[in-house]
Amino acid sequence: MKFFIQKKFLVFFAMFCLAGCAGYRLGSTLPPDVKTIHVPLFENKSREPLIENQATAAVIAELQKDGTLKVVNAEKADVVLVCTLTSISLNPLRYERSDPAKANEYRLTLNAAYILRRTRNGEVLSEGTAIGEGTFPFAGNLSSAKQTAMPQTTQDLAKRIVERIIEAW
Repeated sequence: MKFFIQKKFLVFFAMFCLAGCAGYRLGSTLPPDVKTIHVPLFENKSREPLIENQATAAVIAELQKDGTLKVVNAEKADVVLVCTLTSISLNPLRYERSDPAKANEYRLTLNAAYILRRTRNGEVLSEGTAIGEGTFPFAGNLSSAKQTAMPQTTQDLAKRIVERIIEAW
C-alpha cells in the first residue's frame, strides 16, 4: 500500500512539473513550406547615411550563418524580409574623471521595423521591431569614432531580427 501511494505521488508530481512544458517547442516558428528568403536593401529613415548597406549585409550574413532559410533572389523566394531602419541614437556611457562633462565611451543604438511576408500572397508571417546596440570609446572626433561601432551595432541588430523571425522562443 505504501509503495502504491508513493507511485501515485510520483506520477502526480511528474504531471505537475511537466504541465508548463505543454506548449513549449524548439526550432523554427515558420511554416514547413518556407525554405527560401529574399532580403532587399533596407529602407533608411535614420539620420545615418549608408547604414542600410551594412545592416542589410549583416542580416543576410546572419541568415546564412543560421542556415534555416536559404537566401535567394526575389523570383525564387518563398518569403521576403522588408526592413526599415527607423532611428539611430548615441548616448554617453562613461565620463572622464577629470572632466565630468566629457564622455569617453558611447552606446550606439539602431532601431528597425521588419515585416516577413510570403511572396505568393502577401501573407504576413512575422512583424515587429528590433534594436541593435554597440559601444565605442571616444577617440579623435565623434563621427569617425562612431564608425568603429557600426559593424557591432548592425551585427547585433541582425542577430535580433533573425532570432525573431526564425526561432520559436
